[in-house]
Amino acid sequence: MERSKESASESDEASGGRGRYLGCLGRERLVMSCVGAGLLTLLIVIVTVTTVVVASNSGSSGPLPSFPTDGDMLDFLVGTGDIPVPDGLLATWYHRANNKSEMNKALKSDVMILEADVTVEGFGTANETTVPIMAHPPDVYSDNSLDQWLEAILDSRKGVKLDFKSLEVVGPSLELLRQKNQTRGINRPVWINADILPGPNVPAFWPVVNGTEFLRLVNQRFPAVTLSPGWKVLYVPQFPSVTYTRRMMEEMYQVIRDVPQSVTFPVLAPMMRGAWQHFSWLLSQSPRFSLTLWQGSVDPSVEDLLFVRDNSNPSRIYYDIYEPVLSQFKQAAARRGRQRRFYPGGDLLDYFHQSDTGTHSHRDSLHIHWFRVTDRASLLAELAAGAGGMLVVWVGSDGGVPMVKGPESSFSLKDCLDLVLPLPGTWGFYLRLGTPDVLEPSLRVLSEAYSRDLLYRPVWVSMEPSSATAQTSSSVEHFLTTVETVFPHVTLVTSPSLLSLDQWGAESPLRGVSQRLALPLGAESLRGPHGHTIHAKEVSSCG
Repeated sequence: MERSKESASESDEASGGRGRYLGCLGRERLVMSCVGAGLLTLLIVIVTVTTVVVASNSGSSGPLPSFPTDGDMLDFLVGTGDIPVPDGLLATWYHRANNKSEMNKALKSDVMILEADVTVEGFGTANETTVPIMAHPPDVYSDNSLDQWLEAILDSRKGVKLDFKSLEVVGPSLELLRQKNQTRGINRPVWINADILPGPNVPAFWPVVNGTEFLRLVNQRFPAVTLSPGWKVLYVPQFPSVTYTRRMMEEMYQVIRDVPQSVTFPVLAPMMRGAWQHFSWLLSQSPRFSLTLWQGSVDPSVEDLLFVRDNSNPSRIYYDIYEPVLSQFKQAAARRGRQRRFYPGGDLLDYFHQSDTGTHSHRDSLHIHWFRVTDRASLLAELAAGAGGMLVVWVGSDGGVPMVKGPESSFSLKDCLDLVLPLPGTWGFYLRLGTPDVLEPSLRVLSEAYSRDLLYRPVWVSMEPSSATAQTSSSVEHFLTTVETVFPHVTLVTSPSLLSLDQWGAESPLRGVSQRLALPLGAESLRGPHGHTIHAKEVSSCG
């Protein structure tokens, strides 16, 4: 036995000291095998990760969980992990993913929502069929049908927006959506859009999709969608001031006010800022309403997009905007410490009580300070104190020039604005106009500051009738018309009597105004800090 051990030891030494492991492998071969196995494992991991990344970029990283087709788009994107919070700015879009080439490009991209146009094959020709195809007018033929488009999209994890270009395509498309949902399960939000009303620069006779019939078909065939009813729009850069009107908002609201679905209104982005008071009113009519800003060949300005962002709830505005403007906008919006581009006719409590995170605290008018400005010295004293608040300015006239009423006869309204607007802090203006002749000049001072991107503070305006002047329908009409024409971006402080049906009969002259209204509290006014009177209570504008 001892001899056998010695022989084995000698045999090992003769073979270079290489022992046997696992009964068959020498030490060197075992080491080489382990290294090889490690490299193979690493290669498998790299291939797996690459596959996951490619699948993620193609939008097909696995089946979607059950999700209602009429569910909230931002909730869906948060659920898929595409965005961390429900913020419309974080959602990304692919525009006109119609033919197969564009569709496949969109599917391989990292965009979250695909927008595509649907019409019937051969629309308006002798060869017209009822087959929905993916094409934008004037194209009436395509290599991609809606059926094929949906089959491809449902293998991805992307949201869907379909733009219907004619009433003829609505019924067949909705029926196809219903069938797909039954057989495959769509499991993502579906938005359906149609231009149902004439909008800016479009004559009334211009063809649009019949809104009543559009809604009837939706609720009959496939009601589980988000509606996106819009206006037919023609943007003319030579007339940039032409935009959406209050009447357009009211017409749209009358059409969709009773629908059960959520509604997102598509708005041409370069036209939004000039009509913000109207869209603000429309949004206020229902928490189910949102806006989707889109663009054509003309880029919106980053400043205008920031304005919308700063005056809205992030979960109620979507931005279907092209690069590079979108990235510039996101970068500017994320910049800390930038001045908020507050809408002068916006909610006073929103202005004074919004934190850096965009949330609201202490929404109580008792926390707003009110200061009477009589001259330059009184204004500078309040600005030096830095408390912030509403600067109450009585305005008179000197040869047609708006002047601050007080002991310093040379202190103009423009001087007052020039001192306040460049400063940090939360300061607003309450202009109490003493005579009708000062109304238009005062509004023009405001308009000039606003057009120069300087006036981003709340502005309240009231016409203070003298004891000898009665409020007549003609004087009220003149006041409202002048405000709407010269500078509509204010809150109107008005007498409660103007809302009284006893005085004005069937309809108040304030009904339908686009501005917010504030009612003076009169003898029941509360006393604010430092003994200053809180002059008014803000209310919503009349519908």
